This record gives sequence, structure tokens and C-alpha cells, in this order.
Amino acid sequence: MIRDRLKGVAKKAAIKFFGMEWDAEELAPNDGNTKRDGPQTFDPNLIPRVVDGSGDTPGPKHRERIGRTWLVSQVISGVPGILIDLRHPREVVAGLIPQAILVPGQQLRTQLDRLPAKDIRITVYDQIGGDDAEAMATWLREQGWGVARFLQGGYAEWIQHDEPVALPQPPPGGRFHLGNPVELKAGGRGYVQAVSAEGAPRYAILLDSGEVRTGVSEAEIAG
Repeated sequence: MIRDRLKGVAKKAAIKFFGMEWDAEELAPNDGNTKRDGPQTFDPNLIPRVVDGSGDTPGPKHRERIGRTWLVSQVISGVPGILIDLRHPREVVAGLIPQAILVPGQQLRTQLDRLPAKDIRITVYDQIGGDDAEAMATWLREQGWGVARFLQGGYAEWIQHDEPVALPQPPPGGRFHLGNPVELKAGGRGYVQAVSAEGAPRYAILLDSGEVRTGVSEAEIAG
């Protein structure tokens, strides 16, 4: 009995010290049992891959970050929440994480209407999992999106381990896709940062000046 009490005290101390409150809540016993019922079947393709001990941590309950292997398991299963790519459009021409939405730089701060309900998971990432992604995730949590985190290692680690990648494609009947450099007939050069496939192709262009021009038609683009 004394040993059990000591184990209980040690467990509470570990939970508090390592910030494991979310995991402890998720792993609480069911109906007084000490073990939760495990799945009867499983798909081995959804098991996260651990490479050289990296990418598997932090786990899905971490408050600020998520590891690569946990995110890829969510992407493969089709339930990654909302993924937001913060990179410049020229960086995504060779690919982005499947289902990700490109919202470059600080644009998200003025486009909160594009976000889901505040209890939905949001993962933001940049090229290397640096300060830009971490700062954006922190800011989103401050705005009420409590499950906003950034991808540790960023896109660079993602492709380093051959995780799934989506290649930008032009819309039906269109000529341009994400990341294409373009020149507007009315003046100004930039890169395609968004594509609309509804009706006639329309584009959002991030100009070199930093301005974003939306609703641009094929006829307005030179070449």
C-alpha cells in the first residue's frame, strides 16, 4: 500500500513537472479500470515512422509544437486539422504538405476569418520550424485558438524523411499554379499565392512590393 501511494505521488509530480496534463486526462482509466481497451484492428500504414529518434516528439498533446511523425499520421489518416504554410510562394513551387493552405508571412494576422472554430487543431509551418512559425502559433493561441501549434523541423525535415508532398497544379483550363512567377499587364511582378478553380481561373498574386492582388484573371497576366 505504501509503495502504491509513493507511485501515485511520483506520477503526480511527473505530470506537473513535464507538462503532461493533457496526456494524463486522455489516459485516465475508464470506469475504474486500470487499462483502457485497445483497438481490435489497426492499419500499419498509419503508424508514425521514427527515424533516428527524431520527429516522433513532441507528441500530439504538446501545447506548443507537434513532431513530424505525429503530423504525418494525421495527414495520412485524413484528419490533420488545419495546416497553414507560412512560406513565400516561390518556396512552395516544388511542393507543400498535403491539405495545407498557403498564407505567406504575416498575412494570417489580418485573415482570421479564414480560420475554423477555435477548438479545431491548427498547425503552422515554415521552411525550418523557426521563429516565424513558433511566433505565429503563439499569437494564434493568444487569439483563442488554443490548439494552435507549429511543426518542429518545418518543411525541411518533412521532405528530408520523404514524407508525403502535394505538388501545385493549375486549375482546370488555367496556366498557372502556386509559386509561379508572373507579370501583370497593368504593371507589377510577383508570385501566385492562391488559385481559384470555381468558374474561370482566378489568382491571388503576391507582388514584389508586398501587396496582394486578388481576383486576377488569366487575361490580366502577361505571357
